[in-house]
This record gives sequence, C-alpha cells and structure tokens, in this order.
Amino acid sequence: MGEERAVKNMDMSSFDWNSPHPVFGSPLHAILFGKLIVSADEESDTNELNNGFDDLINADYAERKSRLSLLRFAMKCGADPHVVAPRQCDVSRWWGGECGGDSMKPISFAGRSAFECLLAAKRSIKLRHQDPNDEADWTDELKAVDEAVEILSRSSGAASSSIAVCEGVVNTWESALTDLSSADVVIRVRSSGIKDVDEEVGIGQVLAHSCVLQGSSAVLKAMLSNQSMREGVQRAIEVVGHTVQAVRLLLALVYTGTVSSTDEGPDVPTILNSLDLAHRWQLLHVVTMLASAVSQRVDMDNFEPALDAAMRLELPQLLCSCRAFVASHAREMRQRLAARGGPSYGFQSSAVRAEVEKVLSSEGAEGGAPQKRRRRAL
Repeated sequence: MGEERAVKNMDMSSFDWNSPHPVFGSPLHAILFGKLIVSADEESDTNELNNGFDDLINADYAERKSRLSLLRFAMKCGADPHVVAPRQCDVSRWWGGECGGDSMKPISFAGRSAFECLLAAKRSIKLRHQDPNDEADWTDELKAVDEAVEILSRSSGAASSSIAVCEGVVNTWESALTDLSSADVVIRVRSSGIKDVDEEVGIGQVLAHSCVLQGSSAVLKAMLSNQSMREGVQRAIEVVGHTVQAVRLLLALVYTGTVSSTDEGPDVPTILNSLDLAHRWQLLHVVTMLASAVSQRVDMDNFEPALDAAMRLELPQLLCSCRAFVASHAREMRQRLAARGGPSYGFQSSAVRAEVEKVLSSEGAEGGAPQKRRRRAL
C-alpha cells in the first residue's frame, strides 16, 4: 500500500474514490490503515506488519511521507472521509509490539469512517504516549496522525465542480450585481421581527435581478414566478433574522462566486448568517462555498455556532473540520464542558455539547462495533 507514484501515473478518471472494499474499506481507509480483515489462514499473531500492507503509524519516514501525499491526492480526487468501512472489516488493531495489546486500547474499523478511525488511533496512541511506564517515544506517530487529520479536514474542492474563468467574466457579473437601475427585485432585510427604522433610505434592503435569482435557485424561482405568491406580485422578498451584510455576501457569491479583495472580507458570524439563508433558498453551490470558508476559520470563539450549523444543516465537510478542531483542542474543550453553568464560557447548545463529548470520549469512538478478532501490528 501507499504506492504513490503508481497511483498518480494511472488514469484514475473512472475510479470510484468512495466505493468501500470488503477487505480494505474505503480508499482512505486503505491508505491510512492497510488491510482491515483477517483471512482464515492469517489467524496467527505472528502475522506482523499487517501482512505486508503496513499502515501510516507503522511506516518509516519515507513511507509515511508517501502515504500522506497519496492521502492529499485522494482528497483532491473527491474521496469522502465519511464513507464507513464494511462490517466485514472486523479487525481490531493496536500498536507497540507484543505488549501493545496490554497497554494500548485497540481500535476497530467496521462501521466507522476513515476520519473516525484516525481520531480513535490518535486517542489510543496519545494515552500510551502519556503513560509514565512506557519508554517508547510516539512523537513522530502522533505528528503523522495530526497531519492526516488536517488533510481529511481540509476542503478538497471536489465536492462541486470548479472551472477556471477569465477575470473579465467575473468583472461583467460584478457590474451586473452593482447595476441597481436594472434591478427588479427588492430583498427587505430585518434582523428581527421589527423593521429597520432607516429602511426608507435604503438600509435594510438589497436590490437584485429576478432572472439571476430564478436561475440560481428553484426556491426563488417558485417565489418570483408564481403570481399567486406575494413575492411574485410585489417583486419583493422578506428576509427576517438575517443581516444586510449576509445578504450582500450571498448575492456576491451568486453573481460572481467571489468576494471583494479590497477589504478584510466577511467575518464568521456574517458567513454563518449567509450560510443559513443560502441553505433555506437551496443555493447549493453557495452553501458549499460558505461551508468551506467557515471550515477554514474555525477557532475557539466561533466553534460552537460553526458546529451547530454543521449538524443542523447536515454539512459533512464543516462537521469534519469541527470534529478535528475538538480533537486538536481537547484540553480547552474539556474546560468548556466543565463550565456547564457558565453562560459566557460553557456550551449553550446541548447538541453541540453532546457532539463534543462524543468526539472526546474513547467510548464514543470505539463503542458499538464488533471486536471478533484482536490483531496486533508491530
């Protein structure tokens, strides 16, 4: 496994990067962990190094580097870190030689995604690394796992098709966006149930073009083309619970797919606010862009609203990034969990709290999967 050069030199245009294999799991499982099943003639524990397939953790420096490069390649090709390994992949594995099974909790693969397995491996190795009675140094292994987690958490860009466009095309659409004289739809924005007091002078409303809105969203098309609906008759759309900045960001992405580079760009609350509206209007390509933007900006301040949006809107890429953030900031997350009564520090959402506890808990990562056979790797 980990034949980076061979894979990259092959024509992979018709290869399904998300199809699970009964022996290796998904392609990402195979790159990270090698073979995930024990054949009838492989029951002996003398079967070292995963029957020659090895894995990221056992690999030497060169092999590890090759596997990580192949992992990046797979993600760029559209591999999904959320594809689970089949139930046949019933191996349990630990690391550390003969004594590994006694001092390291084995991880299982059946019914778990590559991302979940990677986090479970990290927890298992980290516990062993922190054991004062263990003389082995697991620093390099943990560093490799952290890099793999980062790769799987990063936007692959393969979730939606992207093409290179001449800058002049973007400029044309930007001109259309700013051409208010031809705009025929008013989007009235209210951040709450009370109308903005300055709405008469333009604050609280954004202008747009019906042909663009209808062409980008089936929801907006139904609103604006149906003369029995208020939006179709009045050419006005009421938006409550959002900000003008969020609506303008959404329209910029609808028209041009870009934001202006002349300013600092939108903050995360604005992006999340725009993401909610894009999801409501079923602007799926805009949802993808906004979710990717949030994924790259997750920090301690915006983690909870980001994870809440990821779970509520069912955004796997953003959810993956948030889970990786939990794993890499475990100490801070445990402190926030402990601050159950602290409104300014603890988690406000019970769903977010439960998800954080699940990621941090080894039981949450390991429980529920069959452990028919225990197998060690050198």
